[in-house]
Amino acid sequence: MADEELFDQKKYLEDSCKPKCVKPLIEYEACMKRIEGDDSGEKHCTGQYFDYLFCVDKCVAPMLFSKLK
Repeated sequence: MADEELFDQKKYLEDSCKPKCVKPLIEYEACMKRIEGDDSGEKHCTGQYFDYLFCVDKCVAPMLFSKLK
């Protein structure tokens, strides 16, 4: 065990799950494009961003907990 190189399993699993969450990503990117000219700072895409992260986390969770030691 001491000779094994440890790495963050979550990052690897997130990368494998991101292609499965295209719809929330497209919605987030569309929101970002819609508000890019906003100088007031009142418009934001937090909801769409969290929807995307939720999708990725939902995909990662079952695989991650089986890999934890």
